[in-house]
Amino acid sequence: MAEKIDCIIVSGAPNDDIEFIKNHIVEGAYIIAADSGYKKLEKIGIKPDVIVADFDSSDKPEYEVECDISPIEKDSTDTFNAVKLAVKSGYNNILILGALGGRLDHTYSNLLCLDYAKKHGVKCVLQNRNNRISLITDEARITKEYKWFSLFAFLEPCKGIKIKGAHYTAGFYDAEELDFDLGDQLGQSNFAESNDCTVSLREGTLLLIEADDYV
Repeated sequence: MAEKIDCIIVSGAPNDDIEFIKNHIVEGAYIIAADSGYKKLEKIGIKPDVIVADFDSSDKPEYEVECDISPIEKDSTDTFNAVKLAVKSGYNNILILGALGGRLDHTYSNLLCLDYAKKHGVKCVLQNRNNRISLITDEARITKEYKWFSLFAFLEPCKGIKIKGAHYTAGFYDAEELDFDLGDQLGQSNFAESNDCTVSLREGTLLLIEADDYV
């Protein structure tokens, strides 16, 4: 059974899929809004527990709410600061919504939040309607919830990768296991063929992107 999400961060990326955000708010989770992310929560009638912001892309809310305010000129984004706050507060399973789309540099910066969480022993996932992005450091089960999944070496080479129950396995390359170097695309556009699809590796970190928004 998957660990229950105990912290949700709603970021301010332009993708304004309010219905998706609404359907992924977990009862009892600590809610952090990253800057203008609080406006998305307003649309579904949810008040965040805290807003982490420099308020460069939004005004301060009119209602009473705890705000962790940072200067506009700083060395990390509001979403990254929200992740650091969640980790510091002891949350172990973070879901980030509203952080994909818009400026590519912001999207990549949000991907790097996964590495920060991993280094602190915290599970973190970025998700929108068509994509779910996470890291694999040992073993993970791949479901058929999303049509496709792709694997990339994330910030370090990966060794001893085994893929079971998917269309493409190491056997496709006449091998028992695979090594991914930085920049390799051996794991692009795979898909689960069974309900027991797993990915494991001996060394390194894999970026797992589950997607269903393209053919």
